[in-house]
Amino acid sequence: MSWLERCYQTYEHNIAEVGVPSINRFGKELPMLLPIAHTTQKVHIELNLTTEGKFLSARVLRPDEMTTIIPCTEESSARTSGLIPHPLVDKLQYIAGDYENYGGSKKMMWVEYLRQLQAWCDSLYGLPQVRAVLFYLEKGCLIKDLIEAGILFAGPDGKLMKKWTGAKEEIPPIFQIVTGGDQTETFARFRVGGKALSNDTMVWNSFIQYYLSILKREGFCYVQGKKMLLSQFSPYKIRNPGDRAKLISSNDNTNFTYRGRFNNAEEALSIGYETTQKAHSALRWLIGRQGINSGDQTILVWGMANELIPPVTGDSYGLVKDLEDSEAYLDGPEDIPEFDKPIADTCAAFALRFNNAIQGYRNKLHDSSKITVMILDSATQGRMSIRYYRELSGSRLMDSVEDWHRNFAWEQRYQKEYKEEKGKSILKSVTFFGAPAPKDIAEAAYGLKVDARLKQHTIERLLPCITEQRPCPRDLIHALMYRAANGIAMEPWEERKTRSIACALVRGYYHRNKKEDFSMALDESCSDRSYLFGRILACADQLERSYNYYFLGDTHRPTNALRMETIFTQRPAKTTDLLRKKLEPYLERLIKNNRSIYSNDLMLKLLDQIPIELFNNEPLSELYLLGYASQRAEFFKKSNVERLVDDDDK
Repeated sequence: MSWLERCYQTYEHNIAEVGVPSINRFGKELPMLLPIAHTTQKVHIELNLTTEGKFLSARVLRPDEMTTIIPCTEESSARTSGLIPHPLVDKLQYIAGDYENYGGSKKMMWVEYLRQLQAWCDSLYGLPQVRAVLFYLEKGCLIKDLIEAGILFAGPDGKLMKKWTGAKEEIPPIFQIVTGGDQTETFARFRVGGKALSNDTMVWNSFIQYYLSILKREGFCYVQGKKMLLSQFSPYKIRNPGDRAKLISSNDNTNFTYRGRFNNAEEALSIGYETTQKAHSALRWLIGRQGINSGDQTILVWGMANELIPPVTGDSYGLVKDLEDSEAYLDGPEDIPEFDKPIADTCAAFALRFNNAIQGYRNKLHDSSKITVMILDSATQGRMSIRYYRELSGSRLMDSVEDWHRNFAWEQRYQKEYKEEKGKSILKSVTFFGAPAPKDIAEAAYGLKVDARLKQHTIERLLPCITEQRPCPRDLIHALMYRAANGIAMEPWEERKTRSIACALVRGYYHRNKKEDFSMALDESCSDRSYLFGRILACADQLERSYNYYFLGDTHRPTNALRMETIFTQRPAKTTDLLRKKLEPYLERLIKNNRSIYSNDLMLKLLDQIPIELFNNEPLSELYLLGYASQRAEFFKKSNVERLVDDDDK
């Protein structure tokens, strides 16, 4: 099934949502599912007319009122620099007969606009309220009436002011909302007999029926597989109101769009007008409601029946919070212990909430659920491509998402949430045990200032790993390892985040790519050379931390182990010998003052476990990260004194 067919079916499944405004749980207005032959436009003023077409009043619209559903033809919906009028709502350049009298500098299209509106009104589908607009605009006094009503403002020369020249505190509303403050760029809509035409379903249906009656181009629709009225232009405004990129375009008949393959564009692809209108409207609606945007890249996951779907580009913390915050959560607060409290900073507490979240999503998604995953991107302003497209059953998606969050998991501390302390709401770090988000993985691998395109490409490569359980890219694991090994060059919080994300990806990589499982707990039975060297590095680090704590009172001072970590991964045997020599003064003073040297004793045991033939300078694999992190975590559990040496609160 193609994306066009899936989007068309989504529109048909949600036909009751057409024209229905909605907001999300944060109070933000969401895009509407539009009727065919309609688009949206930012409109600045609204004129109030009588049913006989007489001007009553006008007002400047508030920012939250400006987005308006307007009728459009195929040509007008695709206009950029071309002069093609919309059928009803448009700029002064099109609807004002006195546009030139008041300083309009662009070509006036009033006659063309009236001719088009007259044809609609004279058809079998004409309405009295639309005729009232026609009667009024034929008088050619729109701008004059708006100036007299105090909506628009003329200068001393009698022309519309291009910008406000008066006192800043007295600036009229119209100058604040029109692009560049140029009043000639004003869009106007209409209210007739007290009812807004932009919200009138009778007006919508009237134009749809009229426009379908005048379309002449008929042919075979490749999507629906039947003969019907065909589309000539493809809609844009797909990702946002200012988006000019199109998914389908064949207007280049001189270069390489279809030349050499087909005689004309219709042989390459022919789509029904109703099909493409509904498909693009559904895609626009879905992106506005649940699309994830990163620059020009948009990731969209949706179900045919508007099911609740887990966030595939979020971390485990976000997956849990999104479901708990959703009104569609099935089980309700009483079924989750301490539901109204922040996620507890323990592995068991978070695991309970994670399991509840997974079950909640599974109750919504099953084998019959049809889920689509799509990545859209554009290299130029006018062309958009589908970089990734998959159709999955709900159960398969949930199996893949659960596998990702369970096996690409490690202790993460980079999220924050508000917690109540002494009657105040304080933003504090939260510990969760799960998978990181793809964007955080990209930043961990390539730095916080990673190039936007590289970041988007990394997210694109990771998405199939999440939704289809594909193998994790090997080069990404290498990038994470090398950057985590250079933690000394980062801020402490970034170093911790990078290391924990690297551990999560390494653990998942070995599970999925090599069928080897590592837990977050220390595996004392693991005899892998790199894992053991990682534990040795943690011992050297802990020994110096203990010295710094007891004798310097400084737990934040970088240790020799961390300073030498990068070279340690490249030449472990030589670097271990060097570290041992650097630790001798610290060890002697700890012994002299009767302090614990457990980490040193453990280091010697670990060195004995490495066979002599493997104690060499062959570079370490990424498994050293798991050995280091697990051994450090084990040190912190030994005693309260050891835990004081933890630097996680730097």
